[in-house]
Amino acid sequence: MFTQWVSLMAAVFGAGIEPPPTLAGAGFLTVPGERWPLTWHDEFEGDALDTSKWTIGLPWPGDDGEGRHHNTQYASYIMDDDVAVRDGALHLTTQRRDVTAANGQAYHFTEGLITTHSTFRSLFGYFEIRAALPTDAGPGTWPAFWMLADGWPPEMDVIEYWGSTNRIHQGTATAKPDGGQRWDSYHTSDVSLTGWHTFGLEWGPGYQIYHIDGHITNAIYGEHVPAVPHYLLLNSGIETARPPLPGTAFPNDFAVDYVRVYERPDVPALLNGGFESPALAPWGRWNSAAAVDYNQRSGRRALRVDGREGDDPASSAQQTVYGLQPTTTYRLAAWARVSGAAVARLGVKDHGGDETRSDGLALTDYGELSLKFTTGTNTTRATVYCWAEGPGSAFFDDVALEVCAQAH
Repeated sequence: MFTQWVSLMAAVFGAGIEPPPTLAGAGFLTVPGERWPLTWHDEFEGDALDTSKWTIGLPWPGDDGEGRHHNTQYASYIMDDDVAVRDGALHLTTQRRDVTAANGQAYHFTEGLITTHSTFRSLFGYFEIRAALPTDAGPGTWPAFWMLADGWPPEMDVIEYWGSTNRIHQGTATAKPDGGQRWDSYHTSDVSLTGWHTFGLEWGPGYQIYHIDGHITNAIYGEHVPAVPHYLLLNSGIETARPPLPGTAFPNDFAVDYVRVYERPDVPALLNGGFESPALAPWGRWNSAAAVDYNQRSGRRALRVDGREGDDPASSAQQTVYGLQPTTTYRLAAWARVSGAAVARLGVKDHGGDETRSDGLALTDYGELSLKFTTGTNTTRATVYCWAEGPGSAFFDDVALEVCAQAH
């Protein structure tokens, strides 16, 4: 019944729909959506998998030597007939059936898995699927849309679902400098995701932002964020640790309406320049710095920093911007206003040159602050900051960073 329902819904919503050429109107992105061009996609129309885009099976040997079984975490064996395109959707099926691998190992479940390992990889961008998870199939199911580079880690999981705990995971695994792995994860077991939903990842220099239906679920910032091209994987699956129960429904499908990849605009990755997030991230805050819902220039919030007054220390906020170009001149700008006798300033450091600060601004109405800096010959980052001098407060809004020129 579940499979038939998914097929019907895919036929109604998926077949014959042209993908939008940009993400215009997508308000959850850090760069306006109309600037994100569609660079790769599959709408899963027709009646067969597009083998110019996808390959069935693992791109590594697996523990069966044939690329058909991941590892001991999986109880399912990859089979070609568990991959089907029909009614405008991809169907990755899991089945309860016995198969024997070439090495003689027996498996009691099968799954479908496809990958773009040999056909498509991307460094940065926005990645989205519209899919129906087998949430009514019961325990044991483990479908996923994930991304890998050569070697592990890194791994980026746009969506994983475990039927045994009704749990969703979105996040990234990276290598720790001293060995081992770091996971930056979002988990929830309060899942009511029946039917069709979109799952997305915006990935840029030094950051990743995960979404469900356009609502941000997980944001990761820092130099550990992967910066190498990744390929795509889609699979159904059965987990070993919490296997299916007698009542688990088989066969069941992980159905995918589309996979779309949009190219990230080539702009500096200064984020939350309008301070709309109350948590301020990825800005780091010192002392009393805060996002406030008054004295804003635009939007709902502004940054407030306080100058030193008596025994109260001054406050400030700073952000490290990754993915800059070496020997390139940038302009950092912000709008600011002050109260009391404070003076507002911008600054930049750790860019391969001398620390640079803007002139001061002491206006009670918003005025623009700006400075220019040039990155060093081997420098791809800079730390920008906002602070106040003197008694009183400074309010910052609409901080922006743009390329001026390449140095010669």
